Amino acid sequence: MKTTLLTALAAAALAAGCSKSDTGTPCVKIAPTIQTRVTGLHFDTGDRIGLSIAKGSETYVQNVLMTYDGTAFTAPDLLWYNDSNEKSTLTAYHPYSGQGMPAEFSVALDQTSGAASSDLLVAVKKDVTPTSAPVGMLFYHVMSQLTIVITNNSDASVTGVTVGGLVPTAVVDYTVPSAAAKGGVAASDVEAFEVTAGAAYRAVLVPQQAALTVTVATDDGKSRSKTLSSAQLESGKRYDMSVVVTNIDIDVKLSGEVVDWGDGGSLDGGGDGDEGGGDGGDEGGGESGDPGTLSYGGADYPIATFGGRVWMTRNLRYLSDGAQIGTGIWYPCRGSEGSDDAEYVAERGLLYSFTTALGGATVASGTPVRGICPPGWHIPTGAEIEQMLASPEYDASLLRSAGMWNSETGRYLTETKGYLMSCTPQDGGSGYQALSYSSGGIVSGLAPFPAGNGVSLRCVKDI
Repeated sequence: MKTTLLTALAAAALAAGCSKSDTGTPCVKIAPTIQTRVTGLHFDTGDRIGLSIAKGSETYVQNVLMTYDGTAFTAPDLLWYNDSNEKSTLTAYHPYSGQGMPAEFSVALDQTSGAASSDLLVAVKKDVTPTSAPVGMLFYHVMSQLTIVITNNSDASVTGVTVGGLVPTAVVDYTVPSAAAKGGVAASDVEAFEVTAGAAYRAVLVPQQAALTVTVATDDGKSRSKTLSSAQLESGKRYDMSVVVTNIDIDVKLSGEVVDWGDGGSLDGGGDGDEGGGDGGDEGGGESGDPGTLSYGGADYPIATFGGRVWMTRNLRYLSDGAQIGTGIWYPCRGSEGSDDAEYVAERGLLYSFTTALGGATVASGTPVRGICPPGWHIPTGAEIEQMLASPEYDASLLRSAGMWNSETGRYLTETKGYLMSCTPQDGGSGYQALSYSSGGIVSGLAPFPAGNGVSLRCVKDI
């Protein structure tokens, strides 16, 4: 992450580069949302995207370079058109190319220094009208990610991992968005980068179905390989592969938990039947059974393990049948109002009163309650929240500030604050404990909240 000073300087520089026209036309700004990246959870100050705007059937701007200032992407003197009623479609991608929005994209064959340049992200936003506020855009991965987790039972140390047999060039479809291998291009080897010394390697690959060869090199000069006869890599999916290295050979086994990208499943020998099923189908606890994604109520939530407990890493946005926004459930705060923007809701979640979250259940101090969480999951206790914060896996950047609905004043409180609900009651059940934090991840701790206030909720998996 860049320092606060650098962030402030970049923001000041970019702000000076775009000003309203004489008629008051606002600058174009993009507020990005991103699930995860190879290099981190968010864009970094100085990151660059290319933006194109289609106004109706006409091109308004094409492949404009925009730079991230820590809050939004901006570009010098990029102003909206004057017609406030004219809708447009915005298309953005990362990393930026000065040659134009790439119809084709190739991953690096040497990723030993990292795969950020190979991680193509695309965002599309339709029906946008000129606004002074940043336009929220959700960026999707369109490549595939493969993580090779190694158990080394040989006498030598692992020095590198290569993935072969795959086409390195993709054709990009910006309308979906997605990507697929380009026909007629020869397969190449991709050298993976080391995530954990001698234990985990990762590569970003072009989505495709092909025979995939994994080669593990060791410091005794040997290389051991295994080919999967028919590996299916889908756009935007992450696949984990477990590899056991012996003095003679390597053995490919089922993957472990997936927590970052959308889960694409496990890669195994491809055809033995008994390897592909495994027993991890219900690990996610949701409707899809993905081990690293909880699917519930038509929405997918990435999950991660903190202190030995499995948590959602995005705020709940579940609406039960018959539930109405404004009655115990509110949109997340944006400014001084709530926002029903679908991408913003996906990033920040909904706000729930304590009563609504409990779903009619009663609570006792220290006792988990399912409430509106999916089967096999529950509203965390205050102790579980503190356990998460104290765990070595905890990352403050995973918190999402969504403000609060104040039931006493009937108004939203600032989106720069966040409040995470627990099921630990306060004052005989008239209130509850919630975690208070800022958008910068600074945690104030658990504090009592009135039961009628609307705050964010994340579910934790039952033991």
